[in-house]
Amino acid sequence: MAAPAKALEKLGLVDLQRCILETVQGTRAKKDLEASFAKGQAQLDKKTKDLQKKVEDLRAKAAMLSQDELGKRQAELMQKDQELQKLYSDLQEEIATKEAQLTEKIYKNVAAIIKDVAAEEGLQLVLVRSQATVLYANPKLDLTNRVIVAYDKKYT
Repeated sequence: MAAPAKALEKLGLVDLQRCILETVQGTRAKKDLEASFAKGQAQLDKKTKDLQKKVEDLRAKAAMLSQDELGKRQAELMQKDQELQKLYSDLQEEIATKEAQLTEKIYKNVAAIIKDVAAEEGLQLVLVRSQATVLYANPKLDLTNRVIVAYDKKYT
């Protein structure tokens, strides 16, 4: 017969989201993502304005164009609109991929730091602190600040 499980005596909590956002590496990654998005968004805004200008121009000239010419220009504008939608979708996908890669890298590094801190403190269990998983915990159990400091020492 198996011995009963020993009661947990030492545990800790870490807010992974804070670790990802508040480490130097995480802060840099967030700024890089925002810059990439802003650059892509600026290009999209320019193309959107150009397309809107062409649509307005076509509306102004529609009465003077033949049906064939009008249809041809409308088809071109619809194609340009589809290209614009694809560019927008590609930008979102690119940013999401970059964010996932950066987050995964930081997460792995944070996990290693947590393992070291847990060993130093003799902790049996470290939980991820979030509103969905931990409703209340004694603030003394929170290792987040210590993990962020140790992370920045090791990875910057």
